[in-house]
Amino acid sequence: MTKPGYAAALVREGGILDSPEYVYLGDDLGATYCSQATTFKLWAPTALKVSVLLYDGPAGGQPQRIAMERQEKGVWAARVNGDLKGRYYVYEILHSTGSVTVPDPYSRAAAANSARTLIFDPADADPADWDQDVKPPFAHPVDAIIYEMHVRDMTIDPSSGVAAAYRGKYLGLAQEGTRGPDGVTTALDHLRDLGITHVHLLPVFDFASADETNPHSRNWGYDPVLYNTPEGSYATDPDGVARIREFKQMVLALHRAGIRVVTDMVYNHTSAWGSASQFSIFDKVVPGYYYRFDSAGNYAGASGCGNEVASERPMVRKFILDSVKYWAREYHLDGMRFDLMALIDKDTMVQVEKELRQIDPAFLIYGEPWTVGTSPLPPEQQITKGHQKGLHIAVFNDHFRDALKGPWDDDHQGGFINGAAGKEAAVALGVAGAVHDFTASPEETIQYVTCHDGMTLWDRVRTSNPENTPDEQVRMDLLGNAIVLTSQGIPFIQAGEEFLRTKGFNANSFNAGDQVNAIDWSLKAKNAAVFRYYQGLIALRKQHPSFRLRTAAEIEKSLKVLRAADHVVAYKLQNGGDPWSDIVVIYNGGATAQTVSLPEGGWVAVVGGEEAGVTPITQMANYYVGQATVPAFSAMVLYKGLFPAGFVKQAAQN
Repeated sequence: MTKPGYAAALVREGGILDSPEYVYLGDDLGATYCSQATTFKLWAPTALKVSVLLYDGPAGGQPQRIAMERQEKGVWAARVNGDLKGRYYVYEILHSTGSVTVPDPYSRAAAANSARTLIFDPADADPADWDQDVKPPFAHPVDAIIYEMHVRDMTIDPSSGVAAAYRGKYLGLAQEGTRGPDGVTTALDHLRDLGITHVHLLPVFDFASADETNPHSRNWGYDPVLYNTPEGSYATDPDGVARIREFKQMVLALHRAGIRVVTDMVYNHTSAWGSASQFSIFDKVVPGYYYRFDSAGNYAGASGCGNEVASERPMVRKFILDSVKYWAREYHLDGMRFDLMALIDKDTMVQVEKELRQIDPAFLIYGEPWTVGTSPLPPEQQITKGHQKGLHIAVFNDHFRDALKGPWDDDHQGGFINGAAGKEAAVALGVAGAVHDFTASPEETIQYVTCHDGMTLWDRVRTSNPENTPDEQVRMDLLGNAIVLTSQGIPFIQAGEEFLRTKGFNANSFNAGDQVNAIDWSLKAKNAAVFRYYQGLIALRKQHPSFRLRTAAEIEKSLKVLRAADHVVAYKLQNGGDPWSDIVVIYNGGATAQTVSLPEGGWVAVVGGEEAGVTPITQMANYYVGQATVPAFSAMVLYKGLFPAGFVKQAAQN
């Protein structure tokens, strides 16, 4: 039917597909393999006809076409007898607008570059001893120390000492005993030496922007294609089950090193949409169903990527829940970070939290509490800061971040750590786990100063403070994460900050090459003192529960701000459950030394200048009574008590 003055448009099914008539609750979507037969099931309620196109290999060849039968709830199914292990398939779907071919949205393995879905025996994809994998002990979210890293960046540089065949791969992170310049530990051994509890892996699901057949291709990976398939560019072979087995080998090695694994999940948008792109999956299966649209009928774009996944729709929510549970169980994951989590409706995230914590009560769950633009998702369903209260889900604390280093969108402005005035109150709010800001408890805030978005901390302090000396810039860097690692909440650091990683001042390196993103392990040898400082701060946090208070009530009882003015934030922690029942922490973000009054008694300094740890510092005074002088751009941590035997006491001359 046509009408003068109106253009032709595709009619999309509305809420009818959300009715119980079309909501399928089964857990068998995708291909279910056994040696006698394989069953295929696809939810495609608007399709007119669906067939399985079965291939012998990952590319080329003529397919065997198997017709699928329409069943209840909009599901199409087919059963093929015989052992199909090692074969590949796509669906051929006839819509009213024409025919399309598409990999299975529930693919768990695929050919290179998402071309076809692989049929495999799950038993073939497990490495040796996978059934013996044991998760490292972990009690509470605030016990986490998160290290954000990119699989390729960590080992692709020859300085990593990783075997050439494994550089930039899952197996590069599974290799032990690697050494870099001057014999420094690298990769897995480095992570173990640093002492972090969790690695946060930038996207490791199948994504579009890296050509899996090109060893030089790379990207951050925030452009999902097949959500339940590990990315093939990090595998030694993008076809077959290598990507599954090697991912599991990486997890197994990290767990054995005492490190839990968090993956970055991007359920808020997809790489492609519509019917034209080879990487469009959802729209080829059920056109329009999986996405939000604005009032004019256009794809909503608050993700900044041209589309928003409509997580609130029942079968989209089911897909997300099925996906997170599959990753958690199949890959023994320990946590997930949700990209632009505010675009995933609150009701879905509540169910995500419930399901994941049933699998692992210690599962770590956090995400970004913002959108890039305006979304049709109602504000009350967006988990922005404050809306996470009581959900046992953490959000990134950009209030704290910006107070520490300056505004995210202006690299030339500084924050508290590099001399900006008037940031003391905001820093004090952050230090207290944001419980007087937007959280109900410290487990709800991710405390950080930098992440993959934006410049590295070392690049940022040099950009915002070009007139300062290199020594002063180093102290600014140290101060930034000294504050993060001694604050209440969940600390989070970016890979390489512990030895002054640079990306050549690139603030958005998602599509830059290895020359920008690869970690240069010679920096660890060059900046060994910086590494020891970070290592010492992590040891301090892990050994002393005063820095890991679990509730707002504990913080109210234990943390008392002593001073928050004139470039200084100082506070006292008093916690009977800590071997050091009384601790004083002082941050000096100013360009001159500051003298701060101390509570009564003698105080032993374990952090000061460019030293940090759990024993008295040695390069400056380490015992104070009455007051302490804190050098410019530095932190000091002191505990009240007797000076420990076996160390040289250097009392301050007050």
